[in-house]
Amino acid sequence: MGHEMHVAARMTREEYLALPEPPRGVRFELLDGELVTMNDPLAIHQIVAGRIYAALLAWSDSRSDGGRVLLPVDTDVGPDTIFGPDVQWFAAGRPLPSPRERPWPVGDLVVEVASPSTARYDALVKAGRYADAGAREVWLVDPAGPTVRALRSAGQAPVVFGAGAVVTSPLLPGFVLPVDGLDR
Repeated sequence: MGHEMHVAARMTREEYLALPEPPRGVRFELLDGELVTMNDPLAIHQIVAGRIYAALLAWSDSRSDGGRVLLPVDTDVGPDTIFGPDVQWFAAGRPLPSPRERPWPVGDLVVEVASPSTARYDALVKAGRYADAGAREVWLVDPAGPTVRALRSAGQAPVVFGAGAVVTSPLLPGFVLPVDGLDR
């Protein structure tokens, strides 16, 4: 069983934020006023997202200017559009809401780990929306490779990190993430 997506009811941002917690095994996002329902991801998705989160958190915690790293949180990416990126990093010094508030603004770095049924949605819809909302870098991660495609600026080809490569970012001085082992 994969990570299925279903588009259902239309609603506003305010209606979305007033929804009760979804049932276990289900996640919601809002895309242009349409409620998108997704099954929880497979274990491989969570393993890869967890390793990226752990690496970013270790880097962030090792620096006085390391910023903040978050797992999925409701993120405002446009009118009546709220996504829940797998991992986000926010640069130090940015004004951020309280950790008890939602939604949050889009991070400086946004990471989406693909699932079989969401890979096209992540690449064709979400990546551009994140960039339009202010993300300075978007990583699209394919756990099957694994590979990381870093989208750094509009009109520029993505930087692709595959087997044997080490992911780096101009946003994260000294950060290194070996691609090999992301799926272990």
